[in-house]
Amino acid sequence: MASANLFLLFIISSLFSSNCISFAETDTIKQGQLLRDWEQLVSAGGVFRLGFFSPNPTYSIELGSSGPRHLGIWFNYIPFYSVWVANRKDPIPDSSGALTVDGDGKLKITYQGGSPIVINSNMASKSSPGGNFTATLLDSGNLVIRQVDSTGSLGPILWQSFDYPHNILLPGMKLGMNIKTGQNWTLSSWLSEKIPAPGAFKLGLDPSGANQLLIWRRDEIYWSSGVWQNGSFESAPELTKRNDLLDFRFVANEEERYFTYSIKKKSVLSRWDLDTLGQITAFILERNDSSSIWIYDTVGPCQYASKNSTAVCLTEKPTKCRNGSEMFVPKRGYIDYTADWYYDSDFNLSLSDCHAKCWKNCSCVAYKPASNDDTGCHFWSKLSNFTPGDNFDFVYLLSHQNITS
Repeated sequence: MASANLFLLFIISSLFSSNCISFAETDTIKQGQLLRDWEQLVSAGGVFRLGFFSPNPTYSIELGSSGPRHLGIWFNYIPFYSVWVANRKDPIPDSSGALTVDGDGKLKITYQGGSPIVINSNMASKSSPGGNFTATLLDSGNLVIRQVDSTGSLGPILWQSFDYPHNILLPGMKLGMNIKTGQNWTLSSWLSEKIPAPGAFKLGLDPSGANQLLIWRRDEIYWSSGVWQNGSFESAPELTKRNDLLDFRFVANEEERYFTYSIKKKSVLSRWDLDTLGQITAFILERNDSSSIWIYDTVGPCQYASKNSTAVCLTEKPTKCRNGSEMFVPKRGYIDYTADWYYDSDFNLSLSDCHAKCWKNCSCVAYKPASNDDTGCHFWSKLSNFTPGDNFDFVYLLSHQNITS
């Protein structure tokens, strides 16, 4: 599902980007400058771009979009599939937004009719008086804040986006913790594929001290990679199998414990994506003069599950009415809103939350998101009034599989 959406976004953005977006061909904004909605930063080597976008495909990505706008970073070669979002929880309502750096080094998004959104309120206080601040997009995809002194020399990094990852792990990022400062590097899934706000799943290093990665689902452990041994994870060797293109490391010392990786060739783009169903997709794009090779490997709790390939890929604990043969399969269709349905209007609920609630309710036989943003939940206790049709949204229907020993 994630890869299909990637190509859809790529196609859509390619149709519009050449005609509707103006690029500011610089990698840096200086103190007091504005980067407006139709302008973008481009890293020095052209690997990444930073700018405003609409993650919800319901809204157009054209200039002047009225839909919620976010400030994000994405691969230059994969437009509008963001790897980091600045205002993840605070979209702005239109294209009036602009990015700026103030005299205190604060990175802000300003827009008409609203208070400025401060992105780096947790910036280290290492600045000195009399200097100016800059925000620079690096070829690694890292957005950094530094101070420039009166001679034009750059000071140390005061803040960087790599310390605050979202759902994507890029080469050079860390999953783990700084023991001395308490800094914790984790990934968190989007709430839905249309809303970047933190969702149900989190990926990070085992806080117990074991050298393994864990996925939490609403703060409960959902999956383990197994311990790090001989350059790979015991239960998830697929994550590190492309050591011909990537270099994987696990670091443990008195100051830090973390996992990280790097690329071996400049022609390689890579990312790990924690998706809305708690799966990790390791993506690699290897480019050369004549062609490009796209590689996807998905790792997660139901990677080897004996379910129908069309079933929702989520694992649930058995209950008094679910013995493990049940699964939910997405079908396009319509169910009448009669007495046999009920809903939860909490729009902090994701698709995986709807799945869990329906699983635990013995009378529930179908569910779907309650909103166009795929949040909230509708549930049904009967399927007799289901009408299939390609023009309808997906409804997730209870089905069964044969269990064999």
